[in-house]
Amino acid sequence: MHLGWTDYGTLPTAMSLLASIMSAATLLGGPVEIYAYGTMYLYWIVAWFIGAYFTANLFIPIFRRIGNISIYAYFEQRFSLSVRIIITSMFVIVNMIFLAIILYGPSLALSQVTGLHIWFAIGSCGIICTLYTSIGGIKAVIWTDVAQTITMFFGVVLSIIFGFINTGGIRKAFEIAINGNRIQFANITFDLSTRYTIWSIIIGGSFYTTAVYSCLQTQAQRFMCVKSTQAAQKVAWMNFIMYSMFILLCACVGCILYAKYNRCDPLRAKLISKPDQLYPLFVIETLGQFPGLTGLFIAGILSASLSTISSGINSIATVILEDIYKRIVIENSISDKKQAIISKILSLIIGILVVFLAFIASYLGDNILVIVLQIAGSFVSPILGVYLLGFFAPRLNSRSVLVAFFLCMIFQIWVLLGASLTIQQPIHKSGRLPISVNGCLPRINITQSIPIHQSSNNVLLPLYSISVMWYSFNGVFLTVIFGLLGIFIFGSNDPTTVDISLLASWKDIFSGFLSNKKSSILETIDLHEMEKSIIEQEQML
Repeated sequence: MHLGWTDYGTLPTAMSLLASIMSAATLLGGPVEIYAYGTMYLYWIVAWFIGAYFTANLFIPIFRRIGNISIYAYFEQRFSLSVRIIITSMFVIVNMIFLAIILYGPSLALSQVTGLHIWFAIGSCGIICTLYTSIGGIKAVIWTDVAQTITMFFGVVLSIIFGFINTGGIRKAFEIAINGNRIQFANITFDLSTRYTIWSIIIGGSFYTTAVYSCLQTQAQRFMCVKSTQAAQKVAWMNFIMYSMFILLCACVGCILYAKYNRCDPLRAKLISKPDQLYPLFVIETLGQFPGLTGLFIAGILSASLSTISSGINSIATVILEDIYKRIVIENSISDKKQAIISKILSLIIGILVVFLAFIASYLGDNILVIVLQIAGSFVSPILGVYLLGFFAPRLNSRSVLVAFFLCMIFQIWVLLGASLTIQQPIHKSGRLPISVNGCLPRINITQSIPIHQSSNNVLLPLYSISVMWYSFNGVFLTVIFGLLGIFIFGSNDPTTVDISLLASWKDIFSGFLSNKKSSILETIDLHEMEKSIIEQEQML
């Protein structure tokens, strides 16, 4: 197969990891969230720190010990082949939907700036990305990700510089943001329907970031592209630093957007039809007078998404080949040449399917960042729950895990559909800040519809109205609880029959604070102490 254990270097791999995470959903949706909800969004930096920490100290050492390019090989070694195939299939389905939404984002910006039809923009972007991914494999993905990350950075910085100039300077822009209550860091309400609070981001966001970092082949595959566990851990931390910088840049863009449009919201004024068009509109109005600058911004948006899509297509092809094809096909061995051919064909087919799904995604009306949070929070977090059960509950068997996973998925789908199809709580309850249209010229009259409250008729409305930030917490918590209950219903394993290299200790989580040794705690703890620690953990759970 054209994926291997070649050392591509720590910095290029970290930049590739950043590009795979930093999609148009973040570049287009992040500033809009700051514009509408304020700087509570910056607490995402804390959540990403926690996610990077758990990834570096808990997941990476175990993934590297498994010695397989697919991280889902762990499930077969720890549980059974059926668990591996089911979770891999879930990853393939969810990731294809995710990539379709990511492809739709830059296509929308390209269509708005150039006047191209949205379907033509989707088709051209998707086909180009599919071709270079299927031909070049992971090597092409990593090195194009490096170039695209640099393009993203310059595009955002350029829009910030000209944005501050356009709004009257840095001080003026932040004064307007402060007066509009956009600079806030102390929302500690316990209302679960408020989108961004300290609790929702640090608790729910931490589960989300850990799941995205560690449980998606798209990202975890990067940790296998360097020569050692320590190098992979450096990749995780370097990516965290770079991602934090991009979050800060998105916050600057969000404050600039509010400074420019605080008196005339383009969405309410019908200048744009979707929230994700706000940033491109700003670029057109601000950079449009300078030839080439608008194109550089569009290149940055395209880079953000194409890098994510190329990584996603490559990772889906990898897991289909490694986790499904190789485990089902009767052949004892497959030559490297045949693996490469199969992988290229799979990449081509997956790319075509993603383009088709992106056409469907063009009918969605919400902020694509929110849609991404809903999808990942609903369907990736149960995979994190299964990993945690595998690490810390050696008595758990395959049947308990499958039942727990399916029950949690049913609940997540139920809440997601309920949140999408029922009337929500009033807007102000979600934490959205007021935006005016009094400064629009010519002055416009906007009649706001008064939401119809059905809380008395629908007792499940509070459940459907919880912030999207809590979806990841729900997924992990329910999977773990259902799995532990399954021990009493379906029986348990003998802990001594489980390979010790597939288990983790609580000491591993805090090894970064408790030890300066570079090797894992599991390599120094003996079997008796490990079993004793496991029993204590189960009693705590």
